Amino acid sequence: MKILTFLLPFFFVCTAVQAQNTHTVDVTGIAFSPAHLDVTVGDTVDFVWGSGVHNVRALSGAFDSGSPVAGPFTFSVKFDQQFLNDNPFSNNFYKYQCDIHIAIGMAGSIKVLTPGVPVLDLAPDLPSAGSPLTFHVWDASPNSTVMLGYSMTGGGPFNSPFGLALLTPPVKLVSSMNADSAGHASLSVTVPASMQGRSIWFQALDRTATVFSNGVFSVFN
Repeated sequence: MKILTFLLPFFFVCTAVQAQNTHTVDVTGIAFSPAHLDVTVGDTVDFVWGSGVHNVRALSGAFDSGSPVAGPFTFSVKFDQQFLNDNPFSNNFYKYQCDIHIAIGMAGSIKVLTPGVPVLDLAPDLPSAGSPLTFHVWDASPNSTVMLGYSMTGGGPFNSPFGLALLTPPVKLVSSMNADSAGHASLSVTVPASMQGRSIWFQALDRTATVFSNGVFSVFN
C-alpha cells in the first residue's frame, strides 16, 4: 500500500439540522424487535424490557447497558454527532447483543444515517493484517475526487479553520479515488502483515463538495 504525506490538513464534518425522533426496541422474550433499525443522526433508541433478564451491549463497545438485569428496565442511547465522533465505526453501523441469550441468536443492529455527509464503509468491517480490504465511500458528489486519509495516532477531534477534524495529525494519504455518477468510490488493498494489532483511524474527503465522511476506527486482527 503506497503511503504519501496527506496534503489536506483539515477535516470537516458537516451536520444538517434534523428532526430528532425516538425509536423503541422491544427486548422482552428472546429476540430484539425490530432486530434492525435505520435511524437519523440525533435520534434516540430506547431498549425496553418489561420482564426477563437481559442486557444490551454493542460489539464495538459503543454502548453497554451493563450486567444483565431483570425488567422492567429501559436503556437509552442517543445517536447524535458526538456519539458518532466518539465511536467511529464503518458505515455508522453498530451490531449489538444480549450477552446471556446470544447463543440462541438474540442480536440486533443499528445504522445511523447522516444526510449530506459521505459514508465511509470498510469491507470487512473488522479487517485482518495480510488480508484484502476494500474501502467504499457512498453518497459523495457524482464524478468527484475522493481522498482517503488515515492517522496512526488518534481520531481527534481537533478544530481546524474549516471545522472538526476526526483524525489526529500527522495525517497520511492512502489514495485518491474517482466517484462514479452515483457518488460511489472504492479502493481495494492488501493490508500489510506488519499492521497486525495496530490501531488506525480513517476518514474520507469529497473534494468537489468539500465535505468529509464519518470517521472509522479499526484494529487489524
